[in-house]
Amino acid sequence: MGVKGGESLMERGISFGVRLPVAGPLASPANIREVAEAAESLGFDSIWVHDYLIWNRELDRLHISCGSREVVEASGADQEPVFYESLTNLAYLAGVTSTIRLGIAVLCLPYREPLLTAKQIACIDMMSGGRLELGVGQGGPKTSLNEEFEVLGISRATKVARTSEYLDAMKKLWTLDAPEFNGRFTSFGPATIYPKPHQSPHPPIWIGGAAEASLELVATQAGGWLPCFLAPRQYTQYLEDLKSRFEAHGRDPDLLAVGTDISARIGPKPKTANDHAQASMNALGKGFIGTKGVLSGSLDAKVIAKEIIDASLIGDDKEIRQQVEKFLDVGCTHFELRFIYHSIQDLVDQMHQFSSKVMPHFI
Repeated sequence: MGVKGGESLMERGISFGVRLPVAGPLASPANIREVAEAAESLGFDSIWVHDYLIWNRELDRLHISCGSREVVEASGADQEPVFYESLTNLAYLAGVTSTIRLGIAVLCLPYREPLLTAKQIACIDMMSGGRLELGVGQGGPKTSLNEEFEVLGISRATKVARTSEYLDAMKKLWTLDAPEFNGRFTSFGPATIYPKPHQSPHPPIWIGGAAEASLELVATQAGGWLPCFLAPRQYTQYLEDLKSRFEAHGRDPDLLAVGTDISARIGPKPKTANDHAQASMNALGKGFIGTKGVLSGSLDAKVIAKEIIDASLIGDDKEIRQQVEKFLDVGCTHFELRFIYHSIQDLVDQMHQFSSKVMPHFI
């Protein structure tokens, strides 16, 4: 699936992707491969990893994006907080899959040296035959328990400027023979880097987040927007904002692909699905307490958990189809599904249900 001009994302249709088990007690190379191969065989459009360098036990217990809170609790207090690095993962996935798109939601760019990162991304895109979907973010807020800026000695005050500048530098490396770059945070040149990405001029770029700075990055740097914890009713205001920003920068807002990075649990009955998801939703409520943006910033973890549930896909197949329809009605057409699961077999079973009972209604 080639991407002309970096503008056409996921063929502009409705797409469904699956977050792989790259973090937590169920993360392993074998499990990552099993789920990736299952997603490809079941007809999902994409598979996704996410990005942390520092992943401690507190994050393992509260940021449930792979597995479930029950899995974490069953593993015990001595369980190592495992997290498989994102770009390494994508290179591995390029070799064990054939046709499915490979995504990252999202690469925290302020942590990355841009010349090396551009080289890695170009090689992954080439080795995968042009299947990379490049999500980019500025790094999480300190209220979400993110501590990487402090560990790496990078000022949080510069993270937005770094993200934009690094993208500018990387785009030059992907498109020019021997570019030079002189910026506030990075300088190099002349720098000859080949191969260039398979997709021209570079892999499709998604921006995560819904803060003011993130929206501006979407309007200036990206073809896709991939927020999380955003309920359908919230999209209208943000998309009106993005339309104005696109037009102000001389870009066509109709070319924007809109998605969601979303928790999901499908079950035989709505109550069963909710019961299996509740502990993980409660953990997320604690993990993102006080975080402002699409979340209210409440200091009540139950309130935050309820907001996250409202922005999730949880229920039986009929209920989830209705929830998907609500997202489609407001212009969100791409779904990166973070299933809540208690074992790898539980995840694969949910993928079977979703692909057979939900996806055929929309694809």
